[in-house]
Amino acid sequence: MRLNNQKYSHQSGFVLILALVMLAVLTLIGVSSMNSANIELKATANARQHQFAFNAAQSMLEYAISTTGIKTANLDFQSSAAVAQPVSIKVDTVVVAGSATYTGCAVGVGSSLEEGKGFSYNFFNIEAKGLNKTSTASSIQAQGIRFPAAACD
Repeated sequence: MRLNNQKYSHQSGFVLILALVMLAVLTLIGVSSMNSANIELKATANARQHQFAFNAAQSMLEYAISTTGIKTANLDFQSSAAVAQPVSIKVDTVVVAGSATYTGCAVGVGSSLEEGKGFSYNFFNIEAKGLNKTSTASSIQAQGIRFPAAACD
């Protein structure tokens, strides 16, 4: 019996130290994984908020070039005096603002038989801005459109 006790008395706690080192390494791996997941979660939330703003701006562009939007903005696309009132819409998750600006009139080229006798066009620049509810993400979209005109003044 005495021989067995002497064998154990010479151990100096190496297993305890090894276990503590392993726990420390596993804790560091766990903490870094949590930080990485947290950063990815924030990036995903930011991308989602930007997508809300982008979709809102695209919707405003589509509305502006639709016949309903043209009537609402009181645009006379047949004259060069067309001026649009800015339109602003607030939905519970996004704020959308849009405006149409007259940029000019031009005569088309025409056919090869009647050079210079093409259709006349009025050109407009439609701009829309979408913001999320907290105004932390925004998207600005612009699109040019043209409408046939009777003649350029």
